[in-house]
Amino acid sequence: MDYRVSDMLNISELKDFMESIYNMTGVACVIEDIQGEIINMVSEYSIFNNLESNDCHLNILNQINRGKKVAIHKCNNGLVYVGIPIFMIKKHVGTIFLSPIFFRESHRESFKRWLNFNDSHKQECLVNIEKIPVIGWRKLKKIIKFFCSSSLILGKIGDKIIKDLDKNEMLNQSYRKLSNVYKRLSIAQNELRSQYYEIEKIAYYDQLTGLPNWNFFGIEVENRIKENPDEGFSIFQIDLDNFKNVNDIFGYEYGDKLLREIGNTLNSLHMGMVSRSSGNEFLILKDKCESVESLNNTAQYILNTISGLWNLDGNEILISVSIGITVYPKHGDKFTTLIRNTDIALNKTKLLGKNSYKLFEKSMYDEILKKAEMEKELRRAVQNNELILYYQPQVDLKTRKAVSFEALIRWKNPKLGWVMPLDFISLAEETGLIVPIGEWVLKTACMQNKVWKNKGYPYDFISINVSPIQLKDKNFLSIVKKILKETQLESQHLEIEITESVMMESLEGNLKVINELKGMGIRVALDDFGSGYSSLNYLKSIPINTLKIDKTFIDGICKDSYKDIITEEIIKLAHRMELEVVAEGVEGEEQIQSLRGKNCNKIQGYYFGKPMPSEHIETLFKKQSAI
Repeated sequence: MDYRVSDMLNISELKDFMESIYNMTGVACVIEDIQGEIINMVSEYSIFNNLESNDCHLNILNQINRGKKVAIHKCNNGLVYVGIPIFMIKKHVGTIFLSPIFFRESHRESFKRWLNFNDSHKQECLVNIEKIPVIGWRKLKKIIKFFCSSSLILGKIGDKIIKDLDKNEMLNQSYRKLSNVYKRLSIAQNELRSQYYEIEKIAYYDQLTGLPNWNFFGIEVENRIKENPDEGFSIFQIDLDNFKNVNDIFGYEYGDKLLREIGNTLNSLHMGMVSRSSGNEFLILKDKCESVESLNNTAQYILNTISGLWNLDGNEILISVSIGITVYPKHGDKFTTLIRNTDIALNKTKLLGKNSYKLFEKSMYDEILKKAEMEKELRRAVQNNELILYYQPQVDLKTRKAVSFEALIRWKNPKLGWVMPLDFISLAEETGLIVPIGEWVLKTACMQNKVWKNKGYPYDFISINVSPIQLKDKNFLSIVKKILKETQLESQHLEIEITESVMMESLEGNLKVINELKGMGIRVALDDFGSGYSSLNYLKSIPINTLKIDKTFIDGICKDSYKDIITEEIIKLAHRMELEVVAEGVEGEEQIQSLRGKNCNKIQGYYFGKPMPSEHIETLFKKQSAI
């Protein structure tokens, strides 16, 4: 005999029970019996029902028919479906289908792009998609366990009813039997209600610290804005700097213990609601709108309380924190806007050195927009060949003729105009664009180099600056070899410039690259000497050809006796080491005379020529040959 789920259970009570589960977890469900009849447990399930495909439905049923106690189907569009079978008398009589979920917020955004909207229903669809919950795997496993328990209880109730019904073939629907079913269902409901507290903790509280989690914090902020729109408040986002080191050095057990201790400490300050929002970040929702001075004092107090040595089981752990602050309604009237701006202020704090705090300012957001716009334009520039190479002469002090050149990149953008390297090179390094840009610079300079050599122009080489990102790129040396081969340029006509600070970032690794370059016959120059470590000791271990003295020393040789003396000694030492010396940033005849007296080999600066396009360099060659 086939049994129908709707005949076995009190549907009205079951709907009420499942409705309460949805209110706590955000997960709706339906029950489909073996004949295909749908029992809508939660009305909100209809929001998601039109997203389900027949393939998803059939896949889940096939899994259950193969003996799966929990069937999970992950769609390519990002949605995840779950089905849990109901068994009565060891027979599959129905399936609990959970509403679709996303594992990550990013899956929701991908789904929006995947879905083809009908223009007339686009807004409605977007609203419905926003209602699809985002649930991580760990939390989903607990929710699945909860529904599995519900399925077992429903099955046991059905078992009893079916046994009773089998004894009475007339299937007498008497009031007494229905009353017994209701009583049993009530007992089952009470049993399930005992698990409500655990589900609420999963949904709204951090399991490690016991503090409200991100969901709870967001709901609280939105409620305050809705109920008291004119009453201000502030949000403090607190990030533990370099927390990964704690886990790496002492282990996750100590990391978890430290997070609990810090959570308790923040809570004990009684500043407002404290939440653990993510791994090593906390949020404080502080009442009332305060002055800037008061906000700064509060941030400094938090900083003083948390930063310093923490003793955990005899282990001393040094902690520093970075804090970002936003104020409602000044910095936004929605939770998403406020938390975005708090995060911007926090990132600004970290960028400026950590262990400090910053109050959000609109200029911070404008800077991000400008940076995003510049990144977009820079990517286009690489594709559209907007980049240009200029060349600055390096002049022999004795002959006062250009004997080498430094290739310097320039960018002319249709929207931004001329963009100087200081404004975009660091962005290119952050985004990884420096690798294709660097390859373009190397190839373009080598091609120009070959053209000038073929024309017989009298100069030695062209210098090219290399970023630390390029040096770390495993393909850098092979790219250099490939370009030299493609352009047929002799390697002695190429010089690679590496700044002093870059050289010291990873001395051992950089030495390996430099030795490879030297082995290929390429010259190597150490740029900006004197601006960073200025260590004469490590010079003996770096196989360079040229030492370029930083402009800060050259600016002071005629004004500051100490800089004059230091510059002279650097030149003497470099000559003893058989290095060629180039003075950067030379802008006056007085500097030239001083450098000539110190036997400096070359000078580079505006006095003899600014960076200029290739055609101007050819004019320079012609003028020099005419002298």
